[in-house]
Amino acid sequence: MDYNTTANRTHRRPRRHAAGKVTHVGLLDKLSRTLPGARRAPEAVPAPQDPEAILAPVTGQVVALDAVPDPAFSQGMLGCGLGIRAQEDVAFSPVSGTVVADVKTKHALLIQSENGAEVLLHVGLDSVRLRGAGFRAFVRKGDRVRAGQPVMSFDRALMSERGLDDTVVVTVTNADAFASVRVVCDSDVEVSAGSELIRCER
Repeated sequence: MDYNTTANRTHRRPRRHAAGKVTHVGLLDKLSRTLPGARRAPEAVPAPQDPEAILAPVTGQVVALDAVPDPAFSQGMLGCGLGIRAQEDVAFSPVSGTVVADVKTKHALLIQSENGAEVLLHVGLDSVRLRGAGFRAFVRKGDRVRAGQPVMSFDRALMSERGLDDTVVVTVTNADAFASVRVVCDSDVEVSAGSELIRCER
């Protein structure tokens, strides 16, 4: 599915169609390796426990998905969502649910929310090149998480030193399973971790 600027903000399908699960080729394969044991995490941030809401995992400036400088995201290949230019080095869970996939390099998680949204949290662009350096995982595949709970930390200074973009991307990879997936914040505004970014409605 090709998400243009408008589709980045609202994705709809006809209600007469059955909700189908979208499979992104290779996504779960890439995210299905096991992390080391969870480590002591920072404090959670206040966050609404709303099953239809997907929240900001970090504080920072919103970037429209089609402006994220990685075609896998900007062309909508990994779902509908947005990016955030992070101002801090801890990422918090954007939803309450279960971690269904993780990566050995600790830069990404796939979380299934309580209403069935498959939410990809990806820290940095090309950050797999760090091979886990600068990342700490606080959760692993199979863990239950609550919205606002810290799930990983990362080193923005190291990314800058290596010439990597530290944009944090959040997408819904199974947007076709919902009647509506809407980005509810404007681009270029600053958001706080735990504030609502996206609504997924059946």
